[in-house]
Amino acid sequence: MNETLQHEYAAAIAGAGLVRLRDWSTVWASGGDRASFLHNMCTNDVKRLTPGDGCEAFFTDVKGKIHSHGFLLAGDNAIQIVAVPGTAERLMPQLDRYIIREDVTLADESAELTWLLAFGERAGEIAAVALGAGAAAGLDAAWSHRSVDVAGAAVTVVRCELLWTGGFLLGCSPAAIAALEGRWTAAGGTLGGEELWQTVRIESAWPMWGVDFDATNLPQEVSRDAQAISFRKGCYLGQETVARLDALGHVNKQLVAVAFAEGDVPPAGTELSHNDQPAGRVTSSCWSLRVAKPQAIAMVKRGAAAAGSTLQWSGGAGSVAGS
Repeated sequence: MNETLQHEYAAAIAGAGLVRLRDWSTVWASGGDRASFLHNMCTNDVKRLTPGDGCEAFFTDVKGKIHSHGFLLAGDNAIQIVAVPGTAERLMPQLDRYIIREDVTLADESAELTWLLAFGERAGEIAAVALGAGAAAGLDAAWSHRSVDVAGAAVTVVRCELLWTGGFLLGCSPAAIAALEGRWTAAGGTLGGEELWQTVRIESAWPMWGVDFDATNLPQEVSRDAQAISFRKGCYLGQETVARLDALGHVNKQLVAVAFAEGDVPPAGTELSHNDQPAGRVTSSCWSLRVAKPQAIAMVKRGAAAAGSTLQWSGGAGSVAGS
């Protein structure tokens, strides 16, 4: 076991960890029609958002397949789309082709903003010291956010509930990162690396575009219906397919969290079986320091995706975790 990871994990969970989300994308959508336009291009209800609100959403293609996935943050003059690396280059041309007469301007601000993830039992307490007493206060709803001034630098603070610990996304200019990290550690927090981020992500069953799902998948296959899909918002690109699946009541496969009883960590790509029949494959995996056992995210066929279903691989057995 990586001793550095063990130390970072223990300090972060019991205290307040901070990790850089390297090369994440930020797209700005401005103009008077930005909310209605994005509303018509994704699965969630963007038009209901007021400044300081946010939501998770899938951007779908005309066939209802997932084109991109991200988190939309509504501001006074623009909507930010925050997403995994490479999203801006892929999403902006997709959106731009549908801008006809709408008052919408898109800009790739990925180079101007760096995102960090803060989490742990004391994350709110440390944020109040490092960022200011009111920085995170009152940000109770998922993706609610505000911009604060921290020693002359603008920092966006976003409530993030995707981790089992809860936490915040912090966005600031690359030039301000070192000072922000210094304030975090001076306040009693700790810094972590990529392995810490991936471990906590997988423990939390946080699915990532390009890792756990991609453009071959349908939104409901990612198991984020309640958080990322509005079934009442009306028409949007690809909506007919999403609505049809909702009426059908199921998809043929979906992402699930898998807890393994013991043994080695099954690598990504490992084939899984259920009742001696092929059932799916592991998309992400880690040794969970939370439970001291292997955990994984897996894309699994419908007949094996129910909570409690047993899944086998060559190195052992596990079961589908409950929601």
